Amino acid sequence: MRVWPLLVLLCACHTKDEARALVTAVDAYRAASNDDKPAKADVIDKLECSDKDVCAAKEACRKSANATAHGLRLQKEVEQSSRDSGPYPDDLAKKWKEASSDLAEGYGLLDDCRNRTQALKERFGL
Repeated sequence: MRVWPLLVLLCACHTKDEARALVTAVDAYRAASNDDKPAKADVIDKLECSDKDVCAAKEACRKSANATAHGLRLQKEVEQSSRDSGPYPDDLAKKWKEASSDLAEGYGLLDDCRNRTQALKERFGL
């Protein structure tokens, strides 16, 4: 009995499922409002991967999404705190600067994520 072809087929199907899950999560993240992006970034973090290309795409997208999510969370925190505290205290200005830096980092990493997920779409016909 030849088991190898069956194992190869199962691995290929599993890899395609991983790729599909990542592409779906990244598309949902991109389509989400800024308020919803941090939760969508958390979904990307939790995805499993075993294929080197899927894992590389996940890592690229995770870096971009996490930096952006952290920046958005800080922005929201600063906006809420500034409404409550009146004048703009120094610690809020520092957080705002960090948020802006994180957002710029996340946006700067988008192309790598976009290119890698596009390659997965092409490879697996997604």
